[in-house]
Amino acid sequence: MSAKNHHGIFDTKRAKLLAIKYKLDLYNENAYLHTGKYITYNDVLFIVDNLWNDHIEHFTPLPIICSLDEYYNLYRHYNNL
Repeated sequence: MSAKNHHGIFDTKRAKLLAIKYKLDLYNENAYLHTGKYITYNDVLFIVDNLWNDHIEHFTPLPIICSLDEYYNLYRHYNNL
């Protein structure tokens, strides 16, 4: 019996779901900065963090559609980093 990765280029379901939430590329591993065989949650989180930082500092479009409460929570979180 062989073990298969059912998450494509991602090493965990958590990493893939975060990429899906932010509409990141699910098939091109070259779109991510990584060193291992698979894209990790931290690799995806690095991109998400940068999307939010760009939004806050340079007024780029929102990385995701979210409720006003969720936006304020995310804004406070990334504005305090």
